[in-house]
Amino acid sequence: MNFGAIMGVIFSINFLITTIKSLALLQYGFVVVIIYLTYRFAVHCRDNAMEGAMSYGSVLWYVMQLFMYGSMISALVRYLFYMYIKPDFLQNQLNETMQALQGTSVAEIITGDVYQQTMEMMTPLNMAFQSIWLNLILGLILGLVIAAIVRKDKNIFNAE
Repeated sequence: MNFGAIMGVIFSINFLITTIKSLALLQYGFVVVIIYLTYRFAVHCRDNAMEGAMSYGSVLWYVMQLFMYGSMISALVRYLFYMYIKPDFLQNQLNETMQALQGTSVAEIITGDVYQQTMEMMTPLNMAFQSIWLNLILGLILGLVIAAIVRKDKNIFNAE
């Protein structure tokens, strides 16, 4: 849970950076940091808590827990940001998306009703919950790879 809290802080900083257009490219550095920390935390768990051996499934479960705790903290930060810090952020994002789609075939599909329904779905609470699911899916994908790298079976010759 402690490492999950660290991941939550990193996820939150990454989110806050994405809200500042001039720093948006910095988010790619945070992605690298997240991947590296996930690897280091899994190795730390394997070597210290699991006596040097950890199955593929155990590593995957550990990574999923890291991302679950981290995404819950990040979702809270997102909710507070959307609700209190910049309440017009979601509306502005949708408007910018609509402007970018101007002149495309997609813009013709997204008319008043669809736009209104999308706006109703883009509440701070819904967006916070969606971020949890997104982080868990990304954690699963990353966990599948990290688990293959970090897993280590017990040495059968070191029987106690």
